[in-house]
Amino acid sequence: MTTEKTLKKIRSGLFDRSLSLTKLAVQSGAHLAMTGIKGAFSDSDGRDAHFKALINVQARLLTSELGRLKGSLMKVGQMLALYGEHFLPEEVVSQLKSLNEQSISVEWKEIDRLLRQRLSPEALADLEIDQKPLAAASMGQVHRAVCKKTGEELCIKIQYPGVDEAIDSDVKALRSILSLLKLMPSNNKAFDELFEEIRSMLHQELDYKKELAFTNEACGLVASDPRFIVPRTFPQYSAERLLTTSFEHGVNIDSPEVLVLSEERRSRIAVAFCEMFMRELFEFRMMQTDPHFGNFKIRLGADAQSDQIILLDWGAVRRFDEVFLKNYRQMIDGAFEMDQKKIIEAAFTIGFLNPDASDKLLKSFAEICFLAVEPWLPPQDPRVPSHLVDRNGCYIWSKSDLPTRIAGLATKYAISFRVRAPPREVLFLDRKIGGIFIMMKVLDARFQGHKLVDKFFRTM
Repeated sequence: MTTEKTLKKIRSGLFDRSLSLTKLAVQSGAHLAMTGIKGAFSDSDGRDAHFKALINVQARLLTSELGRLKGSLMKVGQMLALYGEHFLPEEVVSQLKSLNEQSISVEWKEIDRLLRQRLSPEALADLEIDQKPLAAASMGQVHRAVCKKTGEELCIKIQYPGVDEAIDSDVKALRSILSLLKLMPSNNKAFDELFEEIRSMLHQELDYKKELAFTNEACGLVASDPRFIVPRTFPQYSAERLLTTSFEHGVNIDSPEVLVLSEERRSRIAVAFCEMFMRELFEFRMMQTDPHFGNFKIRLGADAQSDQIILLDWGAVRRFDEVFLKNYRQMIDGAFEMDQKKIIEAAFTIGFLNPDASDKLLKSFAEICFLAVEPWLPPQDPRVPSHLVDRNGCYIWSKSDLPTRIAGLATKYAISFRVRAPPREVLFLDRKIGGIFIMMKVLDARFQGHKLVDKFFRTM
């Protein structure tokens, strides 16, 4: 019988974390020197193989150490796994993605100490807390509990110590270490802006009082739609670095229970996800921007009409102002209508493009936008590949390679024309869109996207 790995405590001190990164740099530097010597005497194919082997080792060392350090270092690594396909070697992206699954939990003794620090003896006496964590993440872990007075099932999210104080130094250190390990360019303003946005969002995610308020707000916003559940909060069992909500029963999106459902039922769940995305953006103007599968559960009912989606974790929330949304909608309208002028005007206003952009760049940017709306077009639109439309005129998400095609065009044009880095609002909006696309593929969704757009976009 194997025993699950646990950490005795979090290395939250700046010295401890810096020492770990220094050790990582020394190990990587030694391997870089060894591989460099070997590669120098190889032919071109051999040098290429040595380089790939080097990248693999560097990435493996990095992700292993990030998993132990937890906190914002690990969280930034997870975020880079989402964005990195555009600018990091595929070996690095593959290793970083493993951070989503490999998070090691912290021993109960340490968690118990934190609970006693953050909750009153009276509050703790009300709770019967399971010592085995429900989930362990980069910034904290979740334990299930029962309120002794009422019998209600609860979730307690405990923030690891010191992670809030380490964000700024962690983000700066990881940016430097990625450059040192030759895993990303050292001087690029676009990456600086990306890391700054990540730093800002991490500070917000660790503000549990703000998350409690966001959760309450979201609960009110979806209250009239029985397809969605947002957990209730329990302020009496919450604190600055501890958040307690109702425990909501459900299964994972990619669980066997969901994947064996009929095509119609899975597609109904998929449509609900897309509708919520559009409501968050254009109606609520408040979006949960972390599309990690762990933030969503499915509560299966007796039939398709009673299935529900549980929306968890309202820490990574971004609000969008009317000016941005007006221009973003114009850009989407232009993409549907293949109106390059409308797209470019909106893109300039939002900040996608530099004022001195060439005509060739403008045309290329519009081409990407024309392509991006593919799943939402009528099936007879020539932009929709025929093999991605079923006999009922529904888009077949599971067969689509649209992100790869978009990434290919974007990378090509970014290299050739030096496209401006996307504005901050778009970074996490794109992150959510990418997550929605993956959900659609996993659910093997099939529906007519243009009908959804007409209902929730053009009429709002």
